Amino acid sequence: MRFIRFPLAAIAVLGLVTLPAIAQESNAPKPTQEEANRLQQAQNFFNQGENRVRDTQYRDALESFNQAIQLNPTWGSPYISRGAVRSKLGDHQGAIQDLDQAAQLNPTDALIYAHRGSARFNMGEMQAALEDLNQAIQLNPNLAAAYVNRGYIRSQSQSWDEAIADFDQALRVEPKFAPALVNRGFAKLQKGDRQAALTDLNEAIKLQPHSAEAFVARGTIHHQIGDSEKAISDFSQAIRIKPNLADAYYNRAQVNAQLGYLEAAESDLTKLATLTPDRATVFHQRGMIRAALDNPEGAIADYNQALKLDPNFAPAIKSRGDLRAASGDKQGAIADYSQAVQIQPNFAAALTQRAELRARLGDRFGATQDFSAAVEVDSNNPDAFENRGEARMKSGDIQGAIADFSKAISLDSNRPNAFYHRGVLLMRMGNSQSAIVDLQRAADLYLQKGDAEGYRNTLAKMNQM
Repeated sequence: MRFIRFPLAAIAVLGLVTLPAIAQESNAPKPTQEEANRLQQAQNFFNQGENRVRDTQYRDALESFNQAIQLNPTWGSPYISRGAVRSKLGDHQGAIQDLDQAAQLNPTDALIYAHRGSARFNMGEMQAALEDLNQAIQLNPNLAAAYVNRGYIRSQSQSWDEAIADFDQALRVEPKFAPALVNRGFAKLQKGDRQAALTDLNEAIKLQPHSAEAFVARGTIHHQIGDSEKAISDFSQAIRIKPNLADAYYNRAQVNAQLGYLEAAESDLTKLATLTPDRATVFHQRGMIRAALDNPEGAIADYNQALKLDPNFAPAIKSRGDLRAASGDKQGAIADYSQAVQIQPNFAAALTQRAELRARLGDRFGATQDFSAAVEVDSNNPDAFENRGEARMKSGDIQGAIADFSKAISLDSNRPNAFYHRGVLLMRMGNSQSAIVDLQRAADLYLQKGDAEGYRNTLAKMNQM
């Protein structure tokens, strides 16, 4: 299983800021008692909404802001807060509408553009998001969160130096702003400076010891530098802080699987499947774990669920083919591999597996075609050349087979099978001197790898000569 890095800290780092009511103009007429009562009620609902946001009661907060806007529709602050809440609840279009209204009421408020930039990012409107964040920074150069969010967007295009410059500026404005440290840590990691990245994450955790996201980020760095046990410890701490944090379960599952803790990996992926039941990749990965745990029924059920969620998910189709091949259902496996290749024509692993099955079934021509296709997909993969060499050898194409084994050896000089087969073919062609050199190298490699059978067979072949 491949470890997938946790992404940089989420862009929505802007907290909902409690804003004062817009002051009345000094020359404005004094409101009637009824109007004053109405404005005070609006203020009360607004304050109630802000308190509910702090308690993460977002839907209740939304209702409070609705009431404030209804009582005072020309007051911008409730539109900003309602827009931010809508964005947090996933209604980014509604958030943008609220923030547009707030901008009409108060076009110089930097927070409006900062929040709208976040909403536009979540809508996939990168350029518009950058423009909003630039405007926010121009209006308020001391808005640390706007720098962090702009840096995050720049990181999406791998503009690491520009991103780090934004995170640096955020920390100049607010030296203990943990989201800036988390993001800068990951940007530094991408540039290869792992120690500096770890320093930033350690500082972020010191500042915010209850930040689950910071622990996930640090755990990822620990994994990157090869300290898997510390990575698991960080992911576990993130889960203790935030028991439903999907990324923590996902990353811990990957590390557990790499360490061979398959039952733990399965448990993490099972929890993740309940948190994100619409993610096909989760079921596919759990299927692979279950296959490794000799639970083919559970694995097949997971692959089928992944395909129910995404019928064109080629890796799940290929994995199902692997299980069918292992159970002896060669035709069913070939059908799966063919479907995977139809969806993803450059799927080298599916091409290779189909080629091997075709070779076992006597379809040497079809096997050679598949191996050739795999070579075209990945011309630097020695396995692909060695596999095609074996197929060509069985079909009688000795020159082609020797060329493939030679290519495999040039890419990886520690391949005993390639040396062995090339040596045998050179012997058939009468080139005994080169054959002996290849077979001796094959014998040495088999011995180094502890392959007693390969070593004995190679010695026997040499004795025949």
